[in-house]
Amino acid sequence: MNREIDRVSKWGVLSLVGLFAVSGLMAQSVPATESPKYPSFRIGGFAGLELHTSSDNRREGLDLVEIDLYPTAQFSDRWSALAEVVALRDLRPSTTETGRRPLLELDLERLFVAYEPTDLLRIEVGETHTGIVRWNEREHRSRLLQTPIDVPAIARPPQDDGAWPLRFVGLWLSGRSKGPLGFRYGLALGNGSGTVRDSIPIFGRDRSTAGLLSLSIEPARWHGLELAVAGYAQRIPTAEPLHERDVTFSTSYVNRGTEVRTEWAQMLHTAVHSRKRYRSTGYYVLASQRLGGRLARLRPYVLIDRLSLAPGEAYLRDARDENAWAGGLRYDLTGHFTLKTEFRSQRGQ
Repeated sequence: MNREIDRVSKWGVLSLVGLFAVSGLMAQSVPATESPKYPSFRIGGFAGLELHTSSDNRREGLDLVEIDLYPTAQFSDRWSALAEVVALRDLRPSTTETGRRPLLELDLERLFVAYEPTDLLRIEVGETHTGIVRWNEREHRSRLLQTPIDVPAIARPPQDDGAWPLRFVGLWLSGRSKGPLGFRYGLALGNGSGTVRDSIPIFGRDRSTAGLLSLSIEPARWHGLELAVAGYAQRIPTAEPLHERDVTFSTSYVNRGTEVRTEWAQMLHTAVHSRKRYRSTGYYVLASQRLGGRLARLRPYVLIDRLSLAPGEAYLRDARDENAWAGGLRYDLTGHFTLKTEFRSQRGQ
């Protein structure tokens, strides 16, 4: 092992993640022979406990409890609504450049109404994911659904020192075809991050118009393969306004216990008046394999995680670079509970 890496940071991570679902608080399950009754309401969610040890004594805020709730409503075959609220409780308080991080954080991740008349068209209105980073669009936030403990650096939200704009408020159109290519599309228009990266203003001078286009295919001939590309644009109303242009390319293959995911992202900020350009890039590679036979509950994995931020850019001053790799083991106790342990090595910045 490189001595520089070893000296800067070695983490051992233990995370216990559980899934709980409360369905039928307001509606009972309906037999398959009966027509569903509307409106119906459900509450589902995820809970996780994350514990760390680190050779870097300056690193704080590692241990936390997370609860992720998903209230949903189904008004008819075509109309529905969803909200996602995340509560984080730091067991070890941490500090940032702007002050001490609060012990308890509450975040509204999504809140939208959806109308889906056909597979070719789904309309969402409200606050949702931008779709620019495929990891977030596919995995959302749950640590139970994703194989590793933490999300890659490019998928971190701004409130967790991430760089990419992962949420917006507005209109989202999406759909999929039934052809052999398995074509999917997404088109979004709304308001993105303002002068504060983790805030989305809707009214006033601070608001930032944003748009996104994403395309992907899942060829039937190669079951489990997905190829995707996405582009995102917005104008950021900072002291000197910035034009943001983002692009991502991703591939994933998940089939018969094999999982390989890769994604590359670029963010380009151009100052409107001085024309100065700031270019940030990042990527991740995740590979895992579920074992067979009596070891089928085990899934070892390896994650390579990189993020290089543009030097000297004030708008991304709270984000952080990443140069790390991780090796871990996921053990699925049941369909609702999983135990993950991970070793992560990270270079100092």
